[in-house]
Parts: sequence; C-alpha cells; structure tokens
Amino acid sequence: MAQSTVLTGALIRLYLGGKLYPASNISYTIDYGEQEIFGIDSIHPQEIATTRISVQGTVSGFRIQLDGGLQGKDIRSKINEALYSPYISFRIQDRKNNFDILYIQQIKVTNGQMSIPSKGTVKLNFSFKGIIPYNVLDRS
Repeated sequence: MAQSTVLTGALIRLYLGGKLYPASNISYTIDYGEQEIFGIDSIHPQEIATTRISVQGTVSGFRIQLDGGLQGKDIRSKINEALYSPYISFRIQDRKNNFDILYIQQIKVTNGQMSIPSKGTVKLNFSFKGIIPYNVLDRS
C-alpha cells in the first residue's frame, strides 16, 4: 500500500523587536559583497575579496484591528518623528524546535504598503534593511 505524504507550509515564527508578528510571507537577500580583485593591467581576477555585507528583504503580513500597524507595534516611528526611527531585532525561528533560521540584531523598516480590500483581510507589507545578519552557525 502506498504511503501518503502531506505537504504543509513553512513552520516558522517571525519576531520583530522580540514580539511575534503575523507574517504570511518573508523574503530576504544577504549580499556577501564579494568582489573580484584585479592586478595592475590584468584582465583576470587574482582573488575574490569580501567588501560590504548587506541584508534586505520584505515581509507580507496582516493588519489586525486595533493593533496600530507598524507604529503601534514600535516597528516604525510616526512620520513626524522619522529622525528617531528605531532599530529593531528580526528573528525567524523554526516552530518545532525553536531553532533560529536567521537573526539580525538591528534592522530598520524602509517602506510600508497597505492593501485594504472592500471585503477581506487588510494586508500590510514592508521592506527592511539590516545590519550584520547571523545564521545559526555564525553565533556559536
């Protein structure tokens, strides 16, 4: 008899600033900043060196009634206080074993987008840029 397989979605949790965030989709890119180093008058690279490491991404989530959105959760400052926008932590964690998939000590939300349908769920998406991304093995 054939054994059936059940596919499920990603079993992860997202914490922003130490608080659980209702995310439906997370996408991020880590650019390790590796560039070719050329010698004088050489057309071939001599080595590949790390320059600047950066991380950025997007999060799609939901706007829950009376939660205040990004400002209410202290993820982003009010528009009239933009100079004081906080850095927050960003943690993607496996639900089954509480294993960190990605941890960034400091990110800033760089833009936000809200979609409000006449019927249905209000969606809140935002982009972020981060400083020093850590994978699990980096933190040992």
